[in-house]
Amino acid sequence: MVKIAKESIVSTAMFFGYLSSNDMQAAKDWKQAFVDTERNFSHQDRALASATTISQMQSKIWLVEELVNLSLDCQSACLLGGWFANYITTLLIEKTNVKYVHNFEIDEDAKKISYKFNKRYKDDNRYKCDIVNVMFEPVWKKQKKSDKVFDLVINTSCEHMFPMKQFHKLNRGFLDNPVFILQSTNENKYEDHINCVSSPEELAEQSELVDIMYSGAKTLDSGMERFMVVGK
Repeated sequence: MVKIAKESIVSTAMFFGYLSSNDMQAAKDWKQAFVDTERNFSHQDRALASATTISQMQSKIWLVEELVNLSLDCQSACLLGGWFANYITTLLIEKTNVKYVHNFEIDEDAKKISYKFNKRYKDDNRYKCDIVNVMFEPVWKKQKKSDKVFDLVINTSCEHMFPMKQFHKLNRGFLDNPVFILQSTNENKYEDHINCVSSPEELAEQSELVDIMYSGAKTLDSGMERFMVVGK
């Protein structure tokens, strides 16, 4: 019998309720993703539970709602360290003008699981995941000449990485002044939170964003305070 964390079930139900979608294929993809992960990637159980919490959902909905509020016509998204890209890909494609999401992830298992959650988008050439350490390797090396130029760069895991100016340095000359949406936190009790910030202003400053379109903070269901900035 497949065991799925109770909060994962609750957040998934809330998520599809938020989408107001009758897309049964999407629901089937998600159900199969949970089943396949439990059967074939049992060592990822804890990660799957963490990736499908109410707080994870809240932070991604917040991002997409602010993107919509800004009326930005972004169509090709570069997702840095997107993990399973479960909430964010669906939200971007279904709730904004984004037509394509390219996830650059360091974990091969995360790539495989992300393809399960996003099967319909992968099959339609609207979602792709490549293995790249985005703080040491330029993402443009994984791009084909036929690929769309990114007009949106998203990093919702800034606390896990070096400041984003390192990403700018590696990809200078490739990116054509895209919109950046960045999220981080001040919660430094976790070992893998190597780059926490105390405010959205600090996040913007260390990322070298100058044209700030949005800056804010939000307390999630877990009690974690998240910061977000949108800018160029």
